[in-house]
Amino acid sequence: MIIIYIFLFILLITTWVTTSLYVVVWYESVNFKNKADDRQWRKQIRLLPVIKGVLIESLSLFFLLITTPLQFYFDRIPKHPQKGSHSPILFVHGWGCGSHAFLIIYLFLKHHGFKNLYFLSYRPIFSDAAILAKQVAEKVDDVLQKTGAEKVTVISHSMGGVLTRYAIKSLGVGEAIGKLITLGSPHMGSRVSAFVPIGKNTLQMSYKSEFLVELADNTMTPGETEYVSIYSDFDNFIIPQDSSDLGSDAKNIKIPYHGHAHLLYSYRVIRLIIKELRQE
Repeated sequence: MIIIYIFLFILLITTWVTTSLYVVVWYESVNFKNKADDRQWRKQIRLLPVIKGVLIESLSLFFLLITTPLQFYFDRIPKHPQKGSHSPILFVHGWGCGSHAFLIIYLFLKHHGFKNLYFLSYRPIFSDAAILAKQVAEKVDDVLQKTGAEKVTVISHSMGGVLTRYAIKSLGVGEAIGKLITLGSPHMGSRVSAFVPIGKNTLQMSYKSEFLVELADNTMTPGETEYVSIYSDFDNFIIPQDSSDLGSDAKNIKIPYHGHAHLLYSYRVIRLIIKELRQE
């Protein structure tokens, strides 16, 4: 009975957080969207998809939280590399999360025959982004050493995409990463970070911070890596949502009515990921 109460409490918290952030999304849209279109964007809003999107995002965030203990399992797989026709895949999670975030994506990729799926849970979560990016670079080298592969594919969510871009640009792993697929990554930051003024990396993830502007200097897609950004104009953690766009040198795929956590569990997103992996 206590467990049920705990789950209900977590569900209430995730629903409150999700709803509150969508209020912020609406405020940002009203006050910061380009007014040259004479507010035509409002006419494109459909009430039922919005309600459905908010509900699914609340449930997705709830599922993300209650599966947290699973990260201790995912951090330890695979135990041994397997022979496969595809490059090994490394999952890099977002801020304050862990490897368990990719549970559903992992299961689908395994079902479709992808092997050598590795995970990174970087710590401490409040550390400088450059320090965390070094852990990404070290994990890339570790995966290549274990598998004997020439390149690795990185699938990252949220801040994980920014850390991987930093590792490519500044830590010399550009030649080792064949493709980077980011899910809802704040490549130019998010105004939501102002609500969590704790730790250096939250400040670095603020919208158009000095760290992110410097990272995007010259190009947002450094090296020979192929970049794919999957994001949504309904993201409640990345504000403004077009912060996830990586520019003309990348493949940017925008999908509607997907919240930030929903991107991790959406079958539509998983199909896009599988399509990209099969194009290698």
